[in-house]
Amino acid sequence: MSEFFQRWRARLRPAARTIWLLGCTPAAWAQVSGGDVIALDLRSPMFWLSVFGLLGALGLGLVLGLVQFQRLKLRQRRAELLLVRRERTKLSALLNAIPDPVYFKDANGAYEGCNPAFEQCTGLREADLVGRRDEQLAERPAWSQALGPQPPGKPGPQRTLSWLTQADGSRACLDVVQAPVFDEGQCLGQVGVARDVTALREAMSQLHRAVTVFEHCGEGIMVMDADLRIRDVNPALCAITGYSCEELEGSMPHYLRLNEQDPDFLERLWAEVEAHGKWSGELTDRHKNGETVPLWGTIVKVPPAESHGQPHYLSVLTDISRIKKTEAELLHQKLHDRLTGLPNLALLRDRIERQVGLAQRDHTCVAVLYIDLDGFRDVNDIAGHAAGDAVLKETAARFINVVRASDSVARVGADEFVVVLSGLVDEETSMRLGERLIDAMREPILLGDKSFTLGASIGLALFPADGVSVDELLRNAEAAMCRAKAHARNTVQAYRPELTQAVQQRFELTHALRHANEAAQFRLEYQPQVRLSDGALIGAEALLRWRHPTRGPISPAEFIPLAEDTGLIIPIGRWVLETACAQAARWQGQPGKPQQVAVNVSARQLRQPDFIETVDFILAETGCPAQALELEVTESLLLEDAEAAIELLGALTARGVRVAIDDFGTGYSSLSYLRRMPVRTLKIDRSFVSELGQDAHVAAIARTVIVLARSLNLDVLAEGVETAEQAAWLQREGCDWAQGWHYGRPMPAEDFVLTPHALPDGPRRTLRHLQLA
Repeated sequence: MSEFFQRWRARLRPAARTIWLLGCTPAAWAQVSGGDVIALDLRSPMFWLSVFGLLGALGLGLVLGLVQFQRLKLRQRRAELLLVRRERTKLSALLNAIPDPVYFKDANGAYEGCNPAFEQCTGLREADLVGRRDEQLAERPAWSQALGPQPPGKPGPQRTLSWLTQADGSRACLDVVQAPVFDEGQCLGQVGVARDVTALREAMSQLHRAVTVFEHCGEGIMVMDADLRIRDVNPALCAITGYSCEELEGSMPHYLRLNEQDPDFLERLWAEVEAHGKWSGELTDRHKNGETVPLWGTIVKVPPAESHGQPHYLSVLTDISRIKKTEAELLHQKLHDRLTGLPNLALLRDRIERQVGLAQRDHTCVAVLYIDLDGFRDVNDIAGHAAGDAVLKETAARFINVVRASDSVARVGADEFVVVLSGLVDEETSMRLGERLIDAMREPILLGDKSFTLGASIGLALFPADGVSVDELLRNAEAAMCRAKAHARNTVQAYRPELTQAVQQRFELTHALRHANEAAQFRLEYQPQVRLSDGALIGAEALLRWRHPTRGPISPAEFIPLAEDTGLIIPIGRWVLETACAQAARWQGQPGKPQQVAVNVSARQLRQPDFIETVDFILAETGCPAQALELEVTESLLLEDAEAAIELLGALTARGVRVAIDDFGTGYSSLSYLRRMPVRTLKIDRSFVSELGQDAHVAAIARTVIVLARSLNLDVLAEGVETAEQAAWLQREGCDWAQGWHYGRPMPAEDFVLTPHALPDGPRRTLRHLQLA
């Protein structure tokens, strides 16, 4: 075998050498041949075998190279296709995962595809869309009309807002953007994306409202960071504090500074903020001008938006300066008299209680002076309530000028004041101060063209001698005042234990009197009035009676003055007038019944500005004829304001109402005014009639009254006629009418009857007339 290979190698060596030489340069030939030229034998088979072998080898190498190149290209193409497939898979997964509707169109506007979000949003399936344009669809998307074909010459995205109704019936707003797709300047189609911006628009709307509220809210709003540094404020807060927004930013609020607030208060505040997330309460800030501003604040802790962020704080502040001012005013009104500005009873009690506490500690005294103005009711009756208010203001000012700054003056009633003295005071010192208070009222009070002189009755009670509690001191001082008013006006009376019972009785009677008027405990009884000449019934006087549920009958002499003092005479008198007029109307035309009823009217009733209107209303309401009513007034009315009394009585007379002067001769009479008074009757008081047969001077006075009445063409009626002798004397002297138990006791209307009495025959005295200048 080795020989075989050696033989073929020897045969092939020349051929290989020849092939090598063919591929070498001449220089290489020279080197190989040693400079000798090698001749080629073209007819040698070996030569051609070498040539064809070389060409075959070259062809085979070329084919193998092409095959290898195609294999490499195919492998690269496969890698590219795999990459494209993967990219398409990623893109498809991306489109399917996008929550916003996405669609593709070709250059002609026909749909090429869409994602599932588009199908869910529009309700159209991709299979029904592909290859079709919008106008070819039965239900086209809501935005298709706004996003038409791409305008020529204006390449670029198109955008619109579209509203559609979703499957659940809710409305959704879509922000749709459609953009062209170009490749080397050629438009391949369009891609569109629709985003649901309903929540975004709602958030923007809420944000707009929040910004509007923030800017225009009347309460101050402050945003602080975690270090309590101000980051933003609204205009209202700037108005509250007086600082601008730039001045406040970066600073710490005054109401949260330790050096300006109570540390314990701030500790409680932040403890509640941390525990509950917010705190509300009163705060105190400082205005730029240095004034203190009371605030009602709410501090809210806002958690961080991110897990590793820091919280911030929101503070809403309301300026409550006006509220505080109003509260102070209301408290002042609650504790002070609105007219005079003096402390009222509530504040007075508090001050007395505090003074008593100090006196117990220091072993000193407290003096309470209870003051009641004498004659004040006449001011209201004569000049009106406006004048009364002016008098009270002047009185309060005078009392304040008398007492010390440490003493208290309070108004506790219509015309009642209380002065409280503390410190080193005793009864003598307090009495002297009371005298000074009385002296302060001696100077007349001028109101326009009118002058009023008032007095003061003062009661004194001392702690601890006359009481140890506020109620005891006030009650006992009032008891002493009542004693001063009843016995010696314009004086100071110190409390004595025996006064308590009398004052208590008066208080109880006053309370019972008020209740009696409301509970209909009053009734009227009627006493006959007869003509002395023939004993005929000419009328009856209505007399008020009060039967208490527990005390029984109470004398008019006991409760009528109390009604005058308390002002209850006004409603009581109206009831009497209404009841009497109604009864007179029922008696009209009935035989044996009085055709005229007399009613007593107090001066306080007559001073009421609407008294005439009240009489007109009652007469019309009850149907009582004006001539069936007689009003009895006292002589004191003539002395208070004669001209006004003449005008008032004239108005009554003009209506047909008779007017009589009751108890004539017991007071001070002015004959000049009496002559001008439109009265029809003079009534002789019972005190004169009861002593006609015992005292000649009394008989002379009664005779003079009768003569005076005849001279003035007035009728005369004698009250309190109880015996036949008195009736006979009055008849002889020329008296016209009589009234008394002799003719009948006061009796209810249903039991009214006249007791007949025969008068003894006797000569009637001829009356002499007085000549009045």
